[in-house]
Amino acid sequence: MKLLTTIAAVLISISAFSQDYVEYDNGTFSQNGEELSLEQIKHLTLRYQTGIGDFRKGNYFNRMHMDGDRGIGYTAANFIGGAAAGAAGGFGVLYGGVIIVISTEYIVALPLGVVVTAGGTGLCVLSYKAFSRIFLSKKGCLKRRDKQFNKVADKLNQKVADKLRRGIKAANQ
Repeated sequence: MKLLTTIAAVLISISAFSQDYVEYDNGTFSQNGEELSLEQIKHLTLRYQTGIGDFRKGNYFNRMHMDGDRGIGYTAANFIGGAAAGAAGGFGVLYGGVIIVISTEYIVALPLGVVVTAGGTGLCVLSYKAFSRIFLSKKGCLKRRDKQFNKVADKLNQKVADKLRRGIKAANQ
């Protein structure tokens, strides 16, 4: 009898999982071959409490792709931030290097030079991150959108699979 219950639970879980499986491909979500709207995906993320932040980011990049003016402000902000961080970081690395070279006579200044150089290097890394987020074409928005929406689909499918595993485990007990 327990074997029969296990087989029934596995068959039900397989059919239920295939029905709830969400796929994402090139700007469209689908479930069982039927296309889903972004509003339906939003409701699914809220229902399962997963992928909400990734959906929000993906939707932002989707709107940015549709409306080119939105991307101009985003790119300008990243350019200004990247330039400021790069200038400050470059100055910090240069100044820290000078302190390290001069500190051969004054051992007390050596830790200060290392700290200033490390801070300048950190600012250079921030500058790189800001410049890497600049979009020169709409294809950059599409890559980011697809990356975020693929995460949403994966998280939704993982949540459904976890729910089914709990159901199978409960049926076996």
